[in-house]
Amino acid sequence: MEQPAACAPPAASTPVPVAWSVVPVDFTVFKKGPEMAMHDATGRLAFRVAAGGGGGTALFDAAGGVLVTVRTNGQGEWQAFSGNSLEQRHIIFTAKVISASSSPKEVHVFIPPTKSFEDSKASYRLLGSTFRRACTIIKGDSIIAQTNLLYKLKKTIYSRRKFRVTIYPGNDNMLVMAMVMTFFVEK
Repeated sequence: MEQPAACAPPAASTPVPVAWSVVPVDFTVFKKGPEMAMHDATGRLAFRVAAGGGGGTALFDAAGGVLVTVRTNGQGEWQAFSGNSLEQRHIIFTAKVISASSSPKEVHVFIPPTKSFEDSKASYRLLGSTFRRACTIIKGDSIIAQTNLLYKLKKTIYSRRKFRVTIYPGNDNMLVMAMVMTFFVEK
């Protein structure tokens, strides 16, 4: 008996579509000075943050390729560029510190970038405390990602060098990690 076409396995040359995750994705972040290493749930390196070319900070993938370079103008405004580029046509987002007090810090992220922060509404808001490694990333009225320290029961002292990033379903991991990098690394 012949198998119906609907049940036949896909051809080898047909790409298999990748579905969005239906559960939140967790990354463990190890921070040492301005550098960070982000590991997935299996413990493998997923992203790394270190000094990049041109005086910026870069988000690298596990293989060492530059995904995003962030540069600051020194006045609480940042620009994130695709890859190693620092050209205006490769901007992914711009960000501005709204409230830089010790708690809570507030950063607004604009996608696509705009010339004037006053004229446009932020695409994302980042609220939290860099000291407590707490950050909530909000798009509209929805929380898309959160960071928090890793707590252990019966432990009275917690390391601020190790924290978790939880990214909720349907969001771009690279974009979220670039915003986390901007919130915690850039001053």
